[in-house]
Amino acid sequence: MPEQVIDFEAVPPEDIEWVDGFATPPSIPIRPLHALLSVIKLVGNKEDTRQVFEIVQSLSGRSGNRMFKRFVASPYGRRVVTEPVRLEDILSDREKLRALPVGSVGRAYLDFMEGENLTPEGLIDAAEEAGIDFRGETQFEEYRRLFLHLDVSHDLWHVFSGYDRDALGELCNLIFTYKQSRNKGFLFIVLIGLIAQKIERPGAPIYKALQEAWRNSKETEWVPAFDVEELLSLPLEEARAKMNIKEPSVYNNIPDEIKRNLLKPKVKQTQTERENSRSPQAAAS
Repeated sequence: MPEQVIDFEAVPPEDIEWVDGFATPPSIPIRPLHALLSVIKLVGNKEDTRQVFEIVQSLSGRSGNRMFKRFVASPYGRRVVTEPVRLEDILSDREKLRALPVGSVGRAYLDFMEGENLTPEGLIDAAEEAGIDFRGETQFEEYRRLFLHLDVSHDLWHVFSGYDRDALGELCNLIFTYKQSRNKGFLFIVLIGLIAQKIERPGAPIYKALQEAWRNSKETEWVPAFDVEELLSLPLEEARAKMNIKEPSVYNNIPDEIKRNLLKPKVKQTQTERENSRSPQAAAS
């Protein structure tokens, strides 16, 4: 396991930053070399979710505290960190999701997760591999609730944005995530991924797909402020309209065969394979 950037259990009172009455940790030091090494590993295996957390932590700076301030200023955000709203449980309740109407956000999310054999728990495990503890005790429970909420939202954002989990879809979805979070780690992954994919497939319209993702994400509302439970029961197209998320036409017109083979992992184990080994029952369902 990589070295922890900050021991959140040992932050002295004078170093705690207070945001609207909530204790938050001091900003994480920028570590560009660590980010570069992690992004190289991620290019080698787009399924190595741990490296995403490594990169985001290394380049986050003050973006986390700024996002927390904006989040708790919204009615839903404050409810998430104080009640709290446990999105990891909501998105894990597959029977409740299956009972939602066909075409709803919840059913589209369930289809996406079952099709890829993924679970919210798998994202939490990947964060733990990168030294981010979403399960232990902390001085900063409200702050952690936000980032746990965002962590397990990742695959839901795939559903909202319309991008699959192929390498190009991940880059487009990370543009969406960058515009929502302003964490430069996501943008760094996109830039390196763009270079790697263009080298591998120089004739594919990769840059055009990313340009479209950038344009669409600029017009999108700030998604973390929307009540996820309310969105889950809505028709997917209605939810997208509420958040002003447009369909990615350039990406959708790229042949699936090209997208599937971009930066195909050449390593021992993918995230889906880790999910299989972690939960055989989920894999069999």
